[in-house]
Amino acid sequence: MQITQTPRIPLAARAAASFGVGLLLTFSQSHSATTGLLALGIFGLSYGLLSGSASIIFQKGLAAIESIPLTVVALLIGGFALMVPSTIGSAGQNSTAAEAFKMLVTGWAIISGAFELYQARRVGFKTTTGRDLLITSSFGLLLALLFLVANLDIVSQVGFFGAYLLLSGVHLGISATSPTAKSSTTKA
Repeated sequence: MQITQTPRIPLAARAAASFGVGLLLTFSQSHSATTGLLALGIFGLSYGLLSGSASIIFQKGLAAIESIPLTVVALLIGGFALMVPSTIGSAGQNSTAAEAFKMLVTGWAIISGAFELYQARRVGFKTTTGRDLLITSSFGLLLALLFLVANLDIVSQVGFFGAYLLLSGVHLGISATSPTAKSSTTKA
């Protein structure tokens, strides 16, 4: 059974969330844990709401269902990021916020990267959609690997998260506006 879908609008929604928060972090003067958690919260909630709504409205069947896991994870990560106490002043609070930021970003990167890698494999790496998913998956998995292997300070962590968002947003924007994204098929 073939499912025809038009992924332009959901891809554009994801691109808008990623690129918007990436620009916010790029031009922010503070790269503290508080700024990172706020940006992660905004990203998670906007990604979940925009991508989920666009998938439900503009996609049908299995294509709409496939967006649910990342939408739910993004909403959870965004909600958790906004709930972390980030009172400025006490060194213990800032350390806790920095650790929470690192764990939440790493969790998001691993989950989104692994799920998009699964989707790319399912669709097929030789298809346009499969290659787009593979590239997006690679960005997430590389971010997770960087956060797990390198001993980064909070300024670097927030900066690399912003870079990930910008790269991901640009890639998703190009994917959404490319002529080949007009109609793709996935196997059920």
